Amino acid sequence: MKGRVKGMDEKNTDYSAKKGALLEQGLISPQALELITELETELNFLRKQNESFRKALRAKSAQSPRMSTKLRDALYE
Repeated sequence: MKGRVKGMDEKNTDYSAKKGALLEQGLISPQALELITELETELNFLRKQNESFRKALRAKSAQSPRMSTKLRDALYE
């Protein structure tokens, strides 16, 4: 996706792999697994919200002029 920080998907994959490895080894308690699942859900929500905000900001920026009025007037004189 445009505007996303490079590597976010790779980090998510790394986190999932580490979680899977810890689960296989039996090193995660049920309480910790519940917390990790809640954090993953929150992270996904925030990632989607961030993308939405970026999209809205890009749309707003596209509507407004790039130069200030005074600068534009001075250049056209």
